[in-house]
Amino acid sequence: MTPFRTEQLANGVVLDFVDLTNRYFGDYHRVCIEVRIRGPLPGTCPPSITHLVRMGVAGADVTVARDRLVDDYWRHAGHYLARADFPARLAASKAQSALPGAYRPGTHAR
Repeated sequence: MTPFRTEQLANGVVLDFVDLTNRYFGDYHRVCIEVRIRGPLPGTCPPSITHLVRMGVAGADVTVARDRLVDDYWRHAGHYLARADFPARLAASKAQSALPGAYRPGTHAR
């Protein structure tokens, strides 16, 4: 899917925001934004993906809710993503999670 917003940070990190919003009942929508975080060197590690979700949004408020989700994400994570050492941390995290037996949230039996 095509991003509705792309941000290029000074440290080389690129963030793509993709709208995956859907209507689930009547005029109620699940606003879902997929945030794809790519390092400065394409192909060195797969993108890190985060989902921002808000449920029960009326059709008339979908655009406002979408923008608010992205703005809140920037307010809380932007300073961390913009750090000069973030690309190296992202690559190290991806390399660690690729190791056999590495913990992957949501993949272990409960």
